Formats: sequence, structure tokens, C-alpha cells
Amino acid sequence: MSKVDQKLTRALPTLPKKLGRAARYALDNPDRIAFDSMRTVATACDVASPTMLRLARALDYESYDSFRSEFQQKFVTPGFGNRAVALRSGTGSQMEDHIAKNIANAATQNIALTLKHMDFSAVEAFTASVQDSKRTFILGSGSMHWMAALMESTGQMAIPGLRTDHSGSATMIETIASITEQDTALVLAFAPYAKETVVAAAYASKKNAKVFALTDKPSSPLVEHADHVFFAPIDSPHYYPSVISTILMIEVLLSATVAASDALDRIKQTELVRNASGAYL
Repeated sequence: MSKVDQKLTRALPTLPKKLGRAARYALDNPDRIAFDSMRTVATACDVASPTMLRLARALDYESYDSFRSEFQQKFVTPGFGNRAVALRSGTGSQMEDHIAKNIANAATQNIALTLKHMDFSAVEAFTASVQDSKRTFILGSGSMHWMAALMESTGQMAIPGLRTDHSGSATMIETIASITEQDTALVLAFAPYAKETVVAAAYASKKNAKVFALTDKPSSPLVEHADHVFFAPIDSPHYYPSVISTILMIEVLLSATVAASDALDRIKQTELVRNASGAYL
């Protein structure tokens, strides 16, 4: 995250209601802070113009312009893509074709944004943490529960100690009740954020586990509990948030962990067992 993002994230839990609303808008809409007037931004987040100045000063900026300039620096490099927005489907006899193309375009842009803003030092920190940990908990609720299960099932053949909560057994917080500083937790949540995932992230952090978050926005409630954060855009014309970037990040994290470890023998052994079982053609 940039310096101004870090300041906003740290301050967010203690800011008064209106300043908090303005701070969340700034985190989620950096392009609007960079290029719109203070009055336009204030209207967009439903506060008075002086509130934006108060926010800037609460973060130790002398003026709103100096606060705004921090966001403008993000857009100096040519080719920066704004957040993907929902695309409208076509109409008439070509509707299906338009829907497919719009979803593909949104997915492509989400992947590009994920790669552009990927924190590779955080990826390295994750791989090191997994290698050093006794257990790695992968935690998600709702649709993210299935993403966590996907990461566990595909990662177990190469990485020992991967665990997630399983539907119908222990709750998420029960699953990590024994978590310690010798463990790692990867928590997954996207707006609207599942309360149990946020509670689990806070608990893991309190127990001094190494916490990594995979989420959609800098204002996500997971951010304050995580040592490192991976952002995956979820915009799509599909009626449900896209999981394309989430799957990308899962594959990156698993691949990087395997590449940095001695997992070849474990993978070969898994293949031998699967082939001998006769369960696959």
C-alpha cells in the first residue's frame, strides 16, 4: 500500500463517523480524489467540503491539496487502469455474445489490475511463512469457503499443514482455536464481508499468528488485522462478484510456495497413490 493508504487504514478505526465515511471513499476511489475537486468528492461521499479538509489535517497534511497530491502520484505512470466497472450486456439477438464479451473484458481487466498492484514482497513473505509454520489455515465464508477448500485440496499434495474449516463440522473460530505464533492464516473476504471471517482474522492476529488477507479494497475490515494484504478486484457484469482474480491469487500463492520449497517428492508420492487407487481414468 502507498503511504497515504497506510495512514488512512491506520486512522480508520478511530475516526468520527463523517471522517470515516470520507476516508473509506478515499481508499476505494483514489482516482476520484486525484482528479475531482474537493467539493465534487465531498458530494460523492455525502459530507460537507470542510470535512475533506478535516480529514487531510487529521492525517497530518497541511492542506487538502497536499493530501490530494499523494493520490495524484499514483496516476503518474502511463497506462494505469482504473478499477473495472460493471459492464452492461447487449440487447437483441446478439445479447448472449455481448454478455460473454463483457464478462471476459471485465475478467481481463481484473487480472491486469491484480498483476499491476501485486505486492511481490508479500508473496515472498507468504511462502516463507508457510514454510516456517506448523500449520497454515485458509479461511473463508460463503463463496470464499469454496475458494479456501479449492486452495486446500490443490495445495495439500505439495504443502503439508494446509487446513480449512469444513462445512458441517467445526465453526471457523473453532477450527483456529489453537492457533499460535507458529502458524499462518490466510483469510479471504470480499464485500459484503462475512462477520465470522473478520472475527477469525482478529483472533489469529491477537494470537500472534502471521496473518495474510486476500480481499477487494483497502477499506476492507480484514486489512487492520493482516500483516500483508493481497487485493483482487471483483468487478463484473455478472450478477455475482467475479472470482477470477481470487483464483489467480490462489494459484500464484500456491505456485510460489511450491517453487520455493522441496515439494517434488511429496507431489510424486501423491501421484503414485492416486494412480494406484484406480479412482481416475
